[in-house]
Amino acid sequence: MHLLLRSVLVLLALFAAGTDLRSQKLFTRLPYSETGVEYRQIFNRINVSKDSMSRINTMVPGCGVAIGDFSGDGKPDLVFSSIVGLGFYRNEGNWKFTDVTPKIGYPNDSLQFSTGVNLVDIDADGDLDLFVARWQNTCRLLINDGKGGFTEQAAAYGLNFSDETVNSAFFDYDGDGLLDCYLVVYSNFYALVSVNKRNDSIVGAESAERQRAGMSVPKFEAESGFGRDEQLQKFREMSPSELRHNGHTDKLYKNLGNGTFRDVSYESWIEDEGMGLSATVSDINLDGLPDLYVANDFNSSDLIYLNNGDGTFAESMMKMTRRASVFSMGSDIADLNRDGLPDIITTDMLPNNHFRRILNAGNNGDMSIHNPTYDSNQVSRNMVQLNRGYNQFSDIGYMTNMAATDWSWACLMNDFDLDGLTDVFVANGYTSDLSNQDYIYNINLRQSGIIPQMGFLTEPNVMFRQRGNLDFEMVGEEWGVADTSTTFGAAYGDLDGDGDLDLVVANMDTVPFLYRNNAVEQKRGAFVCLTFKGAKGNTSGLGAKVRVVAGGASYYREQFLVRGYQSRMDDKMSIGLGAAQIIDSVIVQWPDGPVQVFTQQPVNTTIALDHANAAPAGVSPFQLLEVAKPLFTDASGTSGLNFRHSENYFDDFKRYRLMPTRVSWGGPAVAVGDINNDGLDDVVFGNSMGRSIATYVQTTPGSFAKTNVGLDGVDTTYETQTLVLIDIDNDGDRDLLVGGGGAEFAEDDVERGLRIYINNGKGQMKRMTSGVPLISTNASTINACDFDADGDFDVFIGGGVEADRYPMPSKSYLLANNGKGVFTDVTDQVLPGVRNLGIIRSALWSDVDNDGRFDLLLNGEWMPLTILHNDGATFSNVTEKAGLANTTGWWYSLMGADVDNDGDMDYVAGNLGRNSRYQATTEHPIELWAADFDDNGSIDPLITWWFEGKRHLIRDRGKIFSQMPTLNRRFNEFIDFAVAPLEKVVDQELLDSCYHRAAVLMESVVLINDGTGRFTVRPLPVEAQISPILGIEAIDLNGDEWVDLVTAGNMYGAEDDVVRYDAGKGLVMFGKGDGTFTPVSLPESGFVTQFDARGLVSIRNPGKTDVPLILISAVNQDNAMTYLPLVPGIRVQKVNPMKMTSVVFEVGTGKRRAEIYCGSAYRSQTSCNVLVPPGAISGTSYMGNKKAGSISVTKQ
Repeated sequence: MHLLLRSVLVLLALFAAGTDLRSQKLFTRLPYSETGVEYRQIFNRINVSKDSMSRINTMVPGCGVAIGDFSGDGKPDLVFSSIVGLGFYRNEGNWKFTDVTPKIGYPNDSLQFSTGVNLVDIDADGDLDLFVARWQNTCRLLINDGKGGFTEQAAAYGLNFSDETVNSAFFDYDGDGLLDCYLVVYSNFYALVSVNKRNDSIVGAESAERQRAGMSVPKFEAESGFGRDEQLQKFREMSPSELRHNGHTDKLYKNLGNGTFRDVSYESWIEDEGMGLSATVSDINLDGLPDLYVANDFNSSDLIYLNNGDGTFAESMMKMTRRASVFSMGSDIADLNRDGLPDIITTDMLPNNHFRRILNAGNNGDMSIHNPTYDSNQVSRNMVQLNRGYNQFSDIGYMTNMAATDWSWACLMNDFDLDGLTDVFVANGYTSDLSNQDYIYNINLRQSGIIPQMGFLTEPNVMFRQRGNLDFEMVGEEWGVADTSTTFGAAYGDLDGDGDLDLVVANMDTVPFLYRNNAVEQKRGAFVCLTFKGAKGNTSGLGAKVRVVAGGASYYREQFLVRGYQSRMDDKMSIGLGAAQIIDSVIVQWPDGPVQVFTQQPVNTTIALDHANAAPAGVSPFQLLEVAKPLFTDASGTSGLNFRHSENYFDDFKRYRLMPTRVSWGGPAVAVGDINNDGLDDVVFGNSMGRSIATYVQTTPGSFAKTNVGLDGVDTTYETQTLVLIDIDNDGDRDLLVGGGGAEFAEDDVERGLRIYINNGKGQMKRMTSGVPLISTNASTINACDFDADGDFDVFIGGGVEADRYPMPSKSYLLANNGKGVFTDVTDQVLPGVRNLGIIRSALWSDVDNDGRFDLLLNGEWMPLTILHNDGATFSNVTEKAGLANTTGWWYSLMGADVDNDGDMDYVAGNLGRNSRYQATTEHPIELWAADFDDNGSIDPLITWWFEGKRHLIRDRGKIFSQMPTLNRRFNEFIDFAVAPLEKVVDQELLDSCYHRAAVLMESVVLINDGTGRFTVRPLPVEAQISPILGIEAIDLNGDEWVDLVTAGNMYGAEDDVVRYDAGKGLVMFGKGDGTFTPVSLPESGFVTQFDARGLVSIRNPGKTDVPLILISAVNQDNAMTYLPLVPGIRVQKVNPMKMTSVVFEVGTGKRRAEIYCGSAYRSQTSCNVLVPPGAISGTSYMGNKKAGSISVTKQ
């Protein structure tokens, strides 16, 4: 209690001091005149001939920094690298450094063209040696004499590799206690321009032959099945063009323990053609073995080499992530959100500044999916890969505000302000602004001297402070590190021994920047420091793992020191602890297994770790424990539900150039119902053009078989946009209604009509040819209910976007049933104004205000969450009265669920989410302006965002001009277009009269009903904002009486310079009863649907009391996924939706209302059954607001 009180007081003190702290700079930049660190890249000092310089590829200049005690006096020293050589600075204390470069014992002329610098005790004698990667020159290994004097011995050690080497990483990959060496290598350009230098493909072939001869057992990759002998066939002489644009294979050297290394790249499966720029070591999958993340420039995607534990690696990038940066430069791996899982950041070159982003975007935008040169999953921006467990990562770059930081190199994750949360530093700059499109288009004039050559690109460095829960704010200015320079490398370390992390920034255009961290002096938070004395062979303890528990939080770290770009961090580890007053425990596992444990340690202290004091551990305290019984198990391979959706080829963006998402990739629709009246739910999937509707009949509980119910080969020229299974003619069986349309069809095409297939009572369908109303729409949802209470199903068909006229909505329809399956269009009489209300994506018939009548809820693109109230004879729009007028977004789905057990319906609404460049607020909305602005017969949809107080077009010049070519006459220069606000592109008079919408909310939310139809809007947890939410199911999974949520969704069909929204993995959230939810990790939930997921439906599984429910996720252009819940207490009650509309269950101290829907969420119809809450005391069914009977709450 005393400690708790102290923690509260500390928090109050920190809060009270918040204003003062914000007025104080966290970092102080110390001038070189005080520190003595005056290292500069003076290029006229380069001692090479002009002929040699002409063959230098200056694409990747050296500009790194290493922090470490090379002088052996206990204080961290500095080593800088560049094209002109190295700079050695001894730390004298009190922020004074002495340049000892002339005294190291090795000529600096032989260290020119240095790139990455790495201090490492390679000879295991207790002092730090220096490995120097060099560009188009031989790498150097400087062996330390213990006093800061060095002898070059790269050749003797077998590490005298010579090519475009960018950096090195030393780690014990094979568990023999010795540090092995990984070299990051760039392109084959050196081979192209060097005399008598054979290219890497031939050298690699010979190396592979040598290594293969020493292998007793051939190695095979687990997935592809290709043996190494087959892989060897790709080695051949390359053309000059291939050499220039193909990367050079990285190198792995095994430490033989006798003072030499051997190249084992081939036998370890280190093989790629990437143009490597950085490599970071981490146990990425937490199996106890060090893995590698390699950041590659240009064509090749990044690599994740997972350590197999047998001396080989398995490349797993595409299995673990959905995307990568195009021009990946720096990289770092650390735990961003304190969940104990390593997350990954890579940097690229997307500017945060709108002007520079447009100025730098060429005709291919940010690397289009249509550009065959690039992997379609590569996008030119920073990636923030959040580890979700199960070896799955989600890129959350936009959600964290870290996607765009300009031409970025070093990225470093650590807690710089000691508040217990991980912050991120990013370094910016380049030799010139080569992406400037005005520069590119005038390059001949610049080379001839008519236009001056471009100088250094200098941009402010960036710092992101985490405010908690992956919420980052840019604080470079506030913290004092936003200096403008051409920065490449950066490193952190405790240079003054006070416990916080100081920052050293290596610049190409000026002296290095040294930043003193003031967090300790400003009392921003507590800390603990750790020093490592490792075993012989690994004296720095590289690969050690640390977990610190303090103040109710857990902190996970790994002792790997090469991070960011061409740089090496200090050996001493510093961990911020926030307001903690005592350290509960420190657990350290050394790389060879032994463990040290410390408990009840004071904060603001340094703990000296010594491998000699560690004890053997039977089980690693860092081993990921397998969840014994997750909530769901994947039954996709055994259910028989093997439906795979495929799209016919259609390029939306050739017809809708500025549309933000594809229309044609909306499917598949999915519906559930008992088609053959055998008491088992069946499943129907919609088709794309050229294919048939697919029906899967449940043959026995939980087993399905594809069955021809009269739909195979029928109407294959149509597309099924949405469908619903209902009994339209009151004969006791489910008929099929199909909404048509599609991006391919014109307004008068028959494929845009309604199709009705009548069930013969035995599960065979036949298309109804008469009595079907003539409608024409691009349907996006179809929902049935008896809105007029006359005893039959009526139907609402929501219209999406009109073909060739984005963003104009397609027509929506309300069709009234005469009881015999004949429908009449009553839209204009009953639902006035809904015909062209908006681009509808989801609809829900629900009793919003408990008056016994079904109201209609709608959402969609550029629409608010809309409620049309059933007044009896007609409907009225009560959106504003319901408190939802300010909810315009890019909505996808709707589902009703009484989340607070108060007897009225609340709603879950799936939106685009926060993980996109479209960050909308009420003050700064994302806006749409549409009209035929250039008077050429086509609608021009222009989307704007706010920058520096003005509206600017989001899309780049090339995309806008492809839609409006006449603008080329107004904006000849890229810069003119980049700085032009909207009213300079389109005349104000046209803007005042055009179609205009403003999105202000992109988060997925819960609508809490006050019982009268007025709502409080609450965002779902941050994990639910990672991707669009399309599929939604409401199920009580943990038996605590509150509704839980299962959601799924992605949208691969995004505009071509976004490529796709693909961070969704499926998410389970436990309800708390107050409208808030707690996300469940993927391993705990077992629900993983990581592809282009669409609707989510549940199926009653009678006869299986242990698994009474089946969950199905429809997936665009992939296999449908089937999941079985493994939780006790779930009960499913079969009901007839024409005899009851809702059920009220008495649960604990509350009453939960559940409605029966025939069509909900996104293009889906879930089972028309009722989930009985675990622990329910009673259940009363209603037809409207009249009691219809009781529901059994006992297990069947």
